[in-house]
Amino acid sequence: LLLIKSNSLQCFTSMRLLLCLLLLLSIFSDVTALISKQCITFEEHLLSDIGRTVPCTHLPELGPYGECNINDFQTDLSEVQQEIRSLCIFTHAKVIPANAFSRLTTLQFLYITGHQVRRVHSGAFSGLLNLKYLHVYFNDSGCSSVIMDTPVFAGLDHVEQLSLEGLRWSGVPNTTFDHLVGLVRLVLDTICVQELGEVLCRFSNDTFHLKHLTLKNSGITSIRSTGCPSRSKAWPLTVLAEVQTLEITGDPIRIIATNSLAVFRNLSSLTLSFYGVWLGSIWESGIRKVSKLELSGITLNEYHTNFKDLCHLVSQLRLQSLELTHVTLDTLSKEDIDNCGTELKKLSVCNSKIQHLDPRFWTSIAGLQILNMAHIELTTAPFCFAGNGTMWNLTTLGLWHNRLTVVKTNQFICMPLLEQLLLNDNWIKILEPAAFTGLFHLKVLKLNSNRIKVLAVNDFDSLRALEILLIDNNVIENIEHGVFRNQDELRELTLGRLEYVYTLHLSVLFYGFPEKMQRLCIDAHYGTNIYIGSIGQPNSSFILELNGDILIISDYSSPFFESVRELKLNGSLFLFKLYFFVPYFSNLESLEVLGNPEKVYINYNGISKLRYLKRLKLINLNFSNHTNPDITFWNLKLLRILVLYNCRLSFLTKRMFRDLQSLELLRLHSVSPLILHDGMFDVLPALREVVLDRVDFRCDCENGWLLEWAESSRQVQVIYMQHQQCILQYEKWNFLATMEKLCQTGMQYLCYLGTASTITLLVSASVSYRFAYWPCVVLFFRLRGYVERKIGRRIRKRRRPRQEEDYLEEEAEMKYDAFVSFSSHDEAWVFGELAPRLEEQGQPRLRLCLHNRDFEVGKGIVDNIAESIYSSRRTVCVLTRRYLRSDWCGLEMRMATHRLLEEQKHRLILIFLEHISPFELSAFHRLSKLVKSHTYLDWPQDESERIHFWERLRRNIAAEGRDI
Repeated sequence: LLLIKSNSLQCFTSMRLLLCLLLLLSIFSDVTALISKQCITFEEHLLSDIGRTVPCTHLPELGPYGECNINDFQTDLSEVQQEIRSLCIFTHAKVIPANAFSRLTTLQFLYITGHQVRRVHSGAFSGLLNLKYLHVYFNDSGCSSVIMDTPVFAGLDHVEQLSLEGLRWSGVPNTTFDHLVGLVRLVLDTICVQELGEVLCRFSNDTFHLKHLTLKNSGITSIRSTGCPSRSKAWPLTVLAEVQTLEITGDPIRIIATNSLAVFRNLSSLTLSFYGVWLGSIWESGIRKVSKLELSGITLNEYHTNFKDLCHLVSQLRLQSLELTHVTLDTLSKEDIDNCGTELKKLSVCNSKIQHLDPRFWTSIAGLQILNMAHIELTTAPFCFAGNGTMWNLTTLGLWHNRLTVVKTNQFICMPLLEQLLLNDNWIKILEPAAFTGLFHLKVLKLNSNRIKVLAVNDFDSLRALEILLIDNNVIENIEHGVFRNQDELRELTLGRLEYVYTLHLSVLFYGFPEKMQRLCIDAHYGTNIYIGSIGQPNSSFILELNGDILIISDYSSPFFESVRELKLNGSLFLFKLYFFVPYFSNLESLEVLGNPEKVYINYNGISKLRYLKRLKLINLNFSNHTNPDITFWNLKLLRILVLYNCRLSFLTKRMFRDLQSLELLRLHSVSPLILHDGMFDVLPALREVVLDRVDFRCDCENGWLLEWAESSRQVQVIYMQHQQCILQYEKWNFLATMEKLCQTGMQYLCYLGTASTITLLVSASVSYRFAYWPCVVLFFRLRGYVERKIGRRIRKRRRPRQEEDYLEEEAEMKYDAFVSFSSHDEAWVFGELAPRLEEQGQPRLRLCLHNRDFEVGKGIVDNIAESIYSSRRTVCVLTRRYLRSDWCGLEMRMATHRLLEEQKHRLILIFLEHISPFELSAFHRLSKLVKSHTYLDWPQDESERIHFWERLRRNIAAEGRDI
């Protein structure tokens, strides 16, 4: 009975420990559920408002998008939705493991930033059958020694663009690119390699789609044709013949060997940055015809290479585009450029230093269409004055970032075909009369970031084809009436800064609003009255941006206001008479308001009248005094995006958001403590994202419901919850930890404990059935057999004398000398070797119980096993690997073991029919313990030793001793 109680107590103790362990695990996982959120997923229309979580640039039309800040690829990436198409990752992990992204089968764009990554396992990107863009950024300060197992890019057949940055190229295996059969563009940045050939020799001829190759800041100093001795493939690689664009920038190239670039037979664009290289070496490199050539870092003077040599190269290569950056020129004159050929269409000299510039230098290139002279400290640009009245074919003239101060009369009259004139970021103060005369085809004029003070009535008189006019970032003191009267094709106008213009009449500026207008931006600075007047309206919707400390619209023009679909305001006051003027834009779909909460208070309740609003972004407003926040967002049934950034709100309630049936994104930032009332999100059925940029909650249990809602919600992502703080006694504490301590009552804990216990019991019941079924069966039959024997002995004691009783009882109970436990797969050995040897040969003849022969027909198997074991003097177990895997053999072993422990007599003999290692036995605790504490028999392979085996086995079955 003590043994039975001990076994029962052990069984229940194990189950209780299992329950406790599962309960602790469930409690821990519940506590850490929120802070384990590392990834967010969102749709494309939320891209501009959700806020950046990791460094990345998303491509349009590749949503849904995802961003992750992770430490472990296996666990953290499980939070990403499977249908995602773009994913950006910032990781602190040192290894990118195999199958890290295998569940994201729809992924097309993958951007990884991992400054600590030191190994990429083979198959890291397996399963990404639809991936087209892959960027891996290893290090921002140098080249990391990263081990890339092969084949690391296996399966990426559809990747079109691959970018690797901060990787030491010497550690890249030769077969790395063999599987990128669809690669079109390859960008290698900061890879620390000196020879271009070291890069080219890693390529495979299977990447026959490769068209664009870019190397940046990698330390390349020489370009040679040394071949690829480390590879079995012949040089030159055929894949290089298909490359069209080769860019090597940021590298001080000093040697270009003869015919070193001849492998690029179809090259159309070449970009090089080098120092001290003779320009003729480019021609001798084997290139015969290139459409575009970009050079940087060269010095052209009379002692070394001069511009005439460059023009000779242009003519030989039949260039159409020549771009020079970071070059030093002694002179640039007409004579220098005479031999540049007739096919040149684009010439750019930017970020350079020219000692003497002849304005006539470009006039000998009759076919020139694009001329850019930027960042070269030009003070004048009298190109037409030096051209002797010749008309040129220029369509684009870029003179940005220079020191021009005046645009003179007829300054560009020799360029009648000009379509783009870029004069931004200069020192221009004056536009002389008829400055833009003759530019009848001009479509883009950039005058922004200058020092223009006056816009005269005739300044843009001849620009009738103008579509884009940028005049922002100028301190304008006066605008004359009718200045834009001839710009009927205008699509975009940025106007300002109107520092001394106190009244702006739009009607007299345009004399009828341009029908094709799409964007109008006015920087009114301080206290400007804007009169709309009867100017009409554009044919399509457009964007209106108004910047200024005090913005006052002095009249109401229905057609104009109704056409505005997107309104951006930046200032303190936005008034029509004494009211907030935004409600008069009745068809608004997007509204951004950036205010100043410290200066003025205004009633923003009129926002509720914008029934078509889909996007609302409010920044630095003050809702604390004149605005009733309860009704501000009513009637906005189409609103999908709401951003409340530091709007001085003390609370958010269900009543405030009752009409926001379409809201998908709610983004909050508050520098003052904020209370979110219980259930406020219940009225937002379409909500998908809640972004908490910074919300200093009150350490109040009224906010405790938010944690429960965030944990239970399945369709809403709560972003940055783990970073939030709450205010308690003038100190800031972590919101999650503090709320858990303050607001978890005893009743709540008991309810939670009861729920967790119930779930754990259900789980443990199924586990127990799997692992405790047979021990319980053995326990049951042991108990039943024990009771039956005790009752049977008492009855027999009354009927027989003691000596006769013991003898007859022993004889009655022991029908067999041994019960043989064996697997059915070992039946041939038992009936062919064991049974004949013990029952038919030798002395004494033994009686064996074999289940196939001696079990009673019609009786349960378990009953037969129990009766046979307790009716036999010994139990012989024939052990093989198949025996260990058999459930029935395991039951027989357990019953025999329990009998051995109960009666303290030797009744168990172990025969190892085949060798089984201790490691294999370690999984069977009870048998492993028996083997260590009892002697056993091994079936000998040598036939001469088997006679001794049978004698020893027979003797121990018939013997009375306890040990073999």
